[in-house]
Amino acid sequence: MTVYLDTETTGLSPPRDEILEIGILDDQGRVLVDSLVRPVNHRMWSGAQAIHGISPADVANAPTLDELRSGIIEAVKGREVVIYNALFDTRFLPAELEYAAEIQCCMLPFAKVYGEWNDYRQNYKWQKLATAASYVGYQWPASAHRAIEDCKATRAVWQYLSHMN
Repeated sequence: MTVYLDTETTGLSPPRDEILEIGILDDQGRVLVDSLVRPVNHRMWSGAQAIHGISPADVANAPTLDELRSGIIEAVKGREVVIYNALFDTRFLPAELEYAAEIQCCMLPFAKVYGEWNDYRQNYKWQKLATAASYVGYQWPASAHRAIEDCKATRAVWQYLSHMN
């Protein structure tokens, strides 16, 4: 069984930054996890907030990652976990994702399908999830950069890629 995972964070560096929201969706579109997360060490994240809109007030009464851990593990245990930018999210959830049967990055195969070549890197240019979702005809029901909505978009892109093979 495949599940789709996305996080929103206080920033880009796992040693420094923390998860603010996590979403996990199954292959049929059922929501397995959809929760804001109260960070333990951060009180402000204005740069990240400008992107995803999650404020300190939004997470003030949310559970911590420790409190959500068992539900996250249950959702991924023994399953293929598809993440749009797996390199990013896996660094924030290394212990939890150890339970997954397999981790798949949706961004890398999409980059090849999209076909924009990067001469400097001698590889296909990575595309944003919004670009991938638009390419496959996905219609956002809500704003991007919220975890469960990004899971839905990732699912649409992954299913598109799967039907190409």
